[in-house]
Amino acid sequence: MDKKKIGLLLILCFVFFQLFSKVVSAEGSDESGFDIMYLAPIFLGFFVAFLMWKWFIPVQLANLQVAFEIDDDLYEVHRVTRDNEDARDLLSEGSVGYGLGLYMMGMTGVLILIGEFLFDPDYFYTPTLYLIGILVGIPILISPWETMNAQLSKNRSQVNKSAIIDFFRRTLTLFIIVGITFASLLYGLQESEGAVIEPFWLALAMLVFMSPTIFAYGRIMGASWNMLLIGKWRTSNGKKNPIDPDKPGFVNRFFSLLLVIFLITMPITALNGIVTVLHVLINNPDNSTEVLNYGGIIGFSIYERIDLISEILFHWEFIKSLPQFLSLYLSLNIAIVGLAFIFELTRNLMLGGQSFGGVFGVIIDNPRDIRTEVDAQTRQLKFAFAGFSGYTVLLLLLVCYKEFGSLMPFTDSLEANNFDEGMRLLATWMFIAVGQLVFLLTWLVSIIRFTHLRNLRFDLNPDERREGAVRIAGGDWMRTLVDEAALQEDLDTLIRFQRRSLSGDESVIRFEKGRARMWELAIRGLWPSAIEEARKVLAQSGGDDDIARMIIATGHMASRRLDAARDALHGLEQPEGYDEPELLAFVCEWLDPWSGNVSEDDFWDWENNSCINHLQHLTQMIRGWNPKPNNDFLNKDRLSRNAQLSMISLMRGQRMHDEALELALKLVRADPTGVRPRIAASLCLIDKGDWHSARSIMAELNESDKYDPRVMALSAILGQPVDVEEFEVALVKGEGKSMKKWINQAPCNSVAALDVKGGMDEAINANLLITAHEATRRQMTPRYQPGKLSFVFNFFILAPLWILIGIYLFTEVGQMEGLISTAILMTTHSTSRRVLRQQRKLIRHRDQKAMVAYAKRMKRFKVVPKRDNIPVGTHLLLSGILVSVNGVVLDIGLPGWMTEHLPNEPDKAIKSRLKRRSSKLSKSRPPRLKPLGDGWWLKRPKEDDSDTPVLERLIGKVAYRGRPGYIDRKKGVGARPTGKIPGKSRPAHTLDLNRRGIPTNTIISERNSAKPKFVPKSKVQNSRRPPSRRKKNN
Repeated sequence: MDKKKIGLLLILCFVFFQLFSKVVSAEGSDESGFDIMYLAPIFLGFFVAFLMWKWFIPVQLANLQVAFEIDDDLYEVHRVTRDNEDARDLLSEGSVGYGLGLYMMGMTGVLILIGEFLFDPDYFYTPTLYLIGILVGIPILISPWETMNAQLSKNRSQVNKSAIIDFFRRTLTLFIIVGITFASLLYGLQESEGAVIEPFWLALAMLVFMSPTIFAYGRIMGASWNMLLIGKWRTSNGKKNPIDPDKPGFVNRFFSLLLVIFLITMPITALNGIVTVLHVLINNPDNSTEVLNYGGIIGFSIYERIDLISEILFHWEFIKSLPQFLSLYLSLNIAIVGLAFIFELTRNLMLGGQSFGGVFGVIIDNPRDIRTEVDAQTRQLKFAFAGFSGYTVLLLLLVCYKEFGSLMPFTDSLEANNFDEGMRLLATWMFIAVGQLVFLLTWLVSIIRFTHLRNLRFDLNPDERREGAVRIAGGDWMRTLVDEAALQEDLDTLIRFQRRSLSGDESVIRFEKGRARMWELAIRGLWPSAIEEARKVLAQSGGDDDIARMIIATGHMASRRLDAARDALHGLEQPEGYDEPELLAFVCEWLDPWSGNVSEDDFWDWENNSCINHLQHLTQMIRGWNPKPNNDFLNKDRLSRNAQLSMISLMRGQRMHDEALELALKLVRADPTGVRPRIAASLCLIDKGDWHSARSIMAELNESDKYDPRVMALSAILGQPVDVEEFEVALVKGEGKSMKKWINQAPCNSVAALDVKGGMDEAINANLLITAHEATRRQMTPRYQPGKLSFVFNFFILAPLWILIGIYLFTEVGQMEGLISTAILMTTHSTSRRVLRQQRKLIRHRDQKAMVAYAKRMKRFKVVPKRDNIPVGTHLLLSGILVSVNGVVLDIGLPGWMTEHLPNEPDKAIKSRLKRRSSKLSKSRPPRLKPLGDGWWLKRPKEDDSDTPVLERLIGKVAYRGRPGYIDRKKGVGARPTGKIPGKSRPAHTLDLNRRGIPTNTIISERNSAKPKFVPKSKVQNSRRPPSRRKKNN
């Protein structure tokens, strides 16, 4: 602020104090004049408030933690702030300053009031009273609005949230609060005698206005009671716990013990307050003022029966008349309620204690989001400061007018308007009782979790013990093992690693096993579970794991939740040569042919990128259901090999057995240690009737990868007894209601959807290619076209019918009525068709309208893919759109609405090609459709040269290149040593990306960009929190 602004501000302040230079006594008289000492309470209040802002509040927020579930009854507790500098950095983020400003205004107003009692308790300076009124009035007025908005907008994405929608929502909540308050005032005015509203109804209207804050406070207190009691009891015993992570000192232990006593008595106090208010309102006893003044029914009963307490309370009435005691009372309230208890609730709010320690609490964000996103952390603090400040200050003022009315300003004015001591007591008790009622109800439903909460295990500060082993390179040997196994799609190694009993730091082992589980589920296509595991990994790494973020985004795309995928990708896309985030964003937009912001022209901006080439390859495949289109689009990397495996599954369905086997053997030659190429070769041999050769491949796979679920599924196909609980095995042998769960667990696996009644639309939502062989046989073109009967019904039956009805009304009822009725009927018909078309563009996984319509079209063509006409084992090979995350190839399916991207082509030309292929298909030998029977190898004679391994016979020794060492490592021979690998942890994009097959610098338009290219230590995303001031100075 420059000197001119400061001078202008001082002049305005001087004019303000001169205009309102009155001194008002507590009794109501006033006198003019001005003394510099009148400003002493203001200076004192602002000085103490400045100390609170700069020191007290950061100290209270210096040890915030968050806890989230990692395993059954096991929670990791991570630090959000470690010291005052971290707390100040967090307070400077986002909208925390807004909430903190409201909190400081309320506290400053009360501090100035304290100063008035300290310096001259007999008189109040009028401008000071106006200033106090403004400082405490603004938080009181804004607090309900902010609390209501926070509760209604919880868990909303801040990235995709529309500013216009947010504005209308906040405006609507403002109108709701003002409306119900105004309605309460009108009702009270009607019920009051005379033209003036009675004080009771004023108090009730104010209670209605503050109800959002009161309800939120009661819910949070009730849901936090278990966690606060257990945590503070452990603190009083000198133990570390999730709320107090540091070793508590004597003072902390003493105050924690006081807080434990306070928490234990809270349910009894709440019940006393509720019953007292009901007793006074319903029975209206003659001694209601005494009952309310001496602590409710319980307090008054004790007062009447115990002489000693009566004597003490007599002196209490004398002490209450001392202004110094009122000043001390206000100071203690600020210290206990304003700084101590409110911040205990804030710590538990940030910890997430309501989610696992209570029921019906106010959960703004889940604990994992709080750990990973600074925006979620700022929302907790903004809600705590803005929501609690108004209610706390209002209660404090009400209690002061209740207990110390003779000393407070404007008391005579209140009594002159029938706000006597009894009315003030009742209003205060009503405010307290409503909050206590909400607390008690929440406490009753939350107390059932008390025993369970005591038995939970909390791992404190595991992120410190990991010491940076959460990045990609360097760190622990387990990280390299998991990454290499995921890159090779080695599910057997990932599963073995999860089952191993390892020695070392438990937090590091748990973290790496979580990463192994995440990759296993993602590779298998069990996306909802993979997203959950990725969130755990992201939370454990403190949000500093872009690989986990990309897996979350990929999982949302596979689950057809594109908005959630865009949210997860926010901040990852940077034009700097590391292309995986850009590719995921491109595919996410390509998946939405109606609203996505990419088109076919954008393909030309990519060069030598296998993911983009594969998208073009898929377009060629679905144009004519061709399983073997032009391969010029395909490269020779891992993603292209996976795409060719999917081509094998389509060739099997269209009875191209020789071509399928030839391609499978080619892939085995290229990847001798790969599991899926061998599975493909085995399935092709089954189709050709060479069952013993297929079984020999299965025996080789069981030797090297016996824990791989895909190998188990192959064993089930070949008649071996296998556990049906695994997803891949269930799709071979499972049946009945047990199959329903897989349609949601594997959203991009079309075979899983076909096993469910009415799941045809989900099947083509998962992967349209599942219909390729039946569509070829029935000569169905891929592009969706509405049925001719629908066209005839809408335009040649319904439209004339509406016109006839209008003509009838025109002649029989009236001309105007007939015209209006016809217009309404035609408009309704047109609008309903338009709404239906819009519904078809709404992308989701289950019951997507466009896919339901496509499934009906398939039924008209008698294209019905099902288990009885799909080659067995198709789910092990078929894939749709392929993307890579850290080089690992993942499948997100191919939804049927992608036919919208197909170029316009006459159906006649497509049908002529389909007719030729359909004729050829009908003359070929069908593939194997069911698993082989048990013990078939004992009855069926072996083929010639069966003593020689089939792959050696068909390919040569190259089929076993590297496999002996591969098997030895599985058995522990020559395995990687345990212990640390030298080197610092580094971000993902600083590795040798070419070795992992990660696309780099494939965007032509960014090669001349001013942003850095792919070089070590370049950043993929901007930091989600600015570095602390302490780090900047170093």
